[in-house]
Formats: sequence, C-alpha cells, structure tokens
Amino acid sequence: MYKVVATDILKPVIPEEAILRENGASLIYGDCKTEAELIGLTQDADAIINVYARLTAKVINSLRRCQVIVRRGIGYDNVDVEAATAKSIAVVNVPDYCTDEVANHTMALLLCTARRVVPAREQVKSGRWDFRQFLPIPALKDCTLGLAGFGKVARAVAERAKCFGLKLQTSDPFISAELASEHGVKLVSLEELLSSSDFISIHVPLTNDTRGMFSKREFAMMKPSAVVINTSRGPVVNEDALREALQSGEIAFAALDVMIQEPPIPNSPLLGMDNVIITPHLAWYSERSARVAGEKAAKEIVRVLKGYFPQSLVNPEIKAKVHLREKD
Repeated sequence: MYKVVATDILKPVIPEEAILRENGASLIYGDCKTEAELIGLTQDADAIINVYARLTAKVINSLRRCQVIVRRGIGYDNVDVEAATAKSIAVVNVPDYCTDEVANHTMALLLCTARRVVPAREQVKSGRWDFRQFLPIPALKDCTLGLAGFGKVARAVAERAKCFGLKLQTSDPFISAELASEHGVKLVSLEELLSSSDFISIHVPLTNDTRGMFSKREFAMMKPSAVVINTSRGPVVNEDALREALQSGEIAFAALDVMIQEPPIPNSPLLGMDNVIITPHLAWYSERSARVAGEKAAKEIVRVLKGYFPQSLVNPEIKAKVHLREKD
C-alpha cells in the first residue's frame, strides 16, 4: 500500500482519505512545525499533501521515495520547487478551488472599509450613536477599484465590483489591454493604478519579484483616502511601510487577510490600529472549497501513483526526467 502523508492538516477537515484508500493508499496525519518533525514523518512517504509547513531543501532531500508533493492550495512558495525538481518529484498545486471565496472575501473587506462597518460597530457598542464621526463616505459609483494582478481571482472580483458601479482598472504585465477590456477593465501602469485608485486590491503571487512589492514608494503614490486590500500573500506588502503610511495619513485604511507572519506576533502594531481590518487567512474557506481542495489534491496523487502526470504540474521540467504518461 502506498503511504501518503498530510503534513499539517487536522484530520476532521480533510476528505482525501476515502479517495486515497479506494486507490490503494493510506493517509497518515501530522501537525509538523519543524524540519525535524517533517523529516521524521515524510522520509518514507510516496506522496505528500502540504498546507502551511515549509518543505525546505533539507526536508525534500531526505525523501526516499516520494513521487509527488501537492500543495493543498494555490500558492506554493512554501515548497522548494527547485529541490523537488532536482529529486524528480512532481510539485502540484490546486489552483481553482476557492476563486469565488477569495473574491467574495475581497468584496466583503472592500465594503467593510467603504461603509466604515467595523469602527461604526465599535462606536455603537461603546454607547455612542453619531454617523458624522465616519464622514466623508464616498459613493462607490464615484470610486475606482484598482486590481494589482488580473488572474482568476481578480477577474472574479471585477465581476462582483461591477454590481456596485465601481470603475475598474488593473495593472498586470502578463495580460493584454484586449483581455482586460473583455472583462470591462482598463489596463494601466502600476503607477497610474496606485495614484488614481480609491481601492487597491492585491492579487499577485508571491515570487522573488513581488516580495515587498508594496512598500514606501508605492504607498507614497496613493491617494490619502486610499484603501489597500490584500487577500494574496502577506510578504507582498512591506508591513512596516504600511504601518507608517497609515499612521501618517498617507493612506486611509488597510484590510488584510494575510500577513508576513501568521499568526502575527501579539504586539504587532497593525493589530491595534483603528484603520486596519485583519482576518485570519480566512478568504479561501467555505465548506465547499475545503472539500474541493481535498478532493483535487487526492485525485492528483492518484494520477501520479497510477503512472500519469498530474493536471496542475508546477515544475514541468521533470517531464524529461520521470517515466509518467500523459492522460486526457
């Protein structure tokens, strides 16, 4: 029987077990926090399902017979893909299980900041009742939403934002103006997006090029009334620069579902700021998306164990190194 290891998911939330068992694989559950724990759990695994744990080169080089690592989510920046490729291990992600959820959460954060929902709630809880404290509140039809990146999630956000009358623009070096126009969105430079948007929603993957992409220079370009929303990856935003921009009035609000360190340190300055909303990396989740992510992860493993390339292969370079077949 094949051995599949889930590195860091609590057993009650994953549906993979039945799919794997039906295909001759057992599933071992872990809650690994350190390299030593990961090595001890995974070194004899045929396949790995990973969420938050960091699969470093040291961990990957300890694997004796692993054929595939599935990152049970969209991003795979916590997997050393280069080390896996060198070991002829397929790396797979699950790119399309939570598009609606993240888009919905993005719009929820936008609306909460636009309508001052959180501070208004706190005012009423404290026994006060004065809407004037939260003025000015612009009409959404008079506002522009700038989407930094225009992948699946950003496009889903755009469709939702149209219902509120927001003007839409995006900056993405990998798409054409024609494609943006097909979605009713104007393609602009990043500088124009930053300077002219009322809401700036970040939808870029975490890479060497995007790490710290939003820092002092970028915040300085924004309107004093601007709202920054991040549902992508925490390290895309320089949090010290964000805090300074919020404290100085360079920008007005931030709404974050992701942070550089998760959970953040208890004394993180952002946690105590009235013009910041933080949710605990919640955007991806619904009962449906959690189930779909597990099902797709398990099916990708089954494909590999049966001798086929996975559908969402992150490192296609291994195709020249491993004896797997293509499958329609």
